[in-house]
Amino acid sequence: MIGLRLARQRAFQRNFQTSARSFNKIFGAPQEGVYSNLPFKVKNRKIPFAFMWWGVFGFFFAFPFLSTYRSLKKAGSFDM
Repeated sequence: MIGLRLARQRAFQRNFQTSARSFNKIFGAPQEGVYSNLPFKVKNRKIPFAFMWWGVFGFFFAFPFLSTYRSLKKAGSFDM
């Protein structure tokens, strides 16, 4: 009786171990090396990553200054 109950519990337990064979068959081999864990491409891009990084950074830095200038000019503060 106890053995049967133990066998049923074992049958419904989740097994978090997977063999390397089944892992490679379903998902493929994981990549290794520098930048392989990032969700975006760093090397061999058409547009360099640094250009995109500093472009976005510069845009969000300049946005409040540009919008303030536009609203002040529209209000007539710069007319002489």
